[in-house]
Amino acid sequence: MKLVITTPEMLEDIIKSSLDAAIQEFYSKKELAKTRKKHYTIKETSVELKVSTLTVRNYIERGILKAFKIGNRILITNESLEQAMNEVKSAKYKR
Repeated sequence: MKLVITTPEMLEDIIKSSLDAAIQEFYSKKELAKTRKKHYTIKETSVELKVSTLTVRNYIERGILKAFKIGNRILITNESLEQAMNEVKSAKYKR
């Protein structure tokens, strides 16, 4: 274990720089989330999940993806897609 001796000013600068970096990262992620779509079609979802459209339809039937229908279009919410991406990744290794 190393013992590092710093002055209060140096410690304050280290803390400020790390906080500034963390805040900058937080706001950049927040901006990225705003630019993402809120609803995806089946085709867009299949591209995002890297599976076929039939697989996406099967996910909807099984309840893995939550979708709603407007007219003839089936739309999947961004939150449902992100949740499904996490579940699909973990489901591969449960065998």
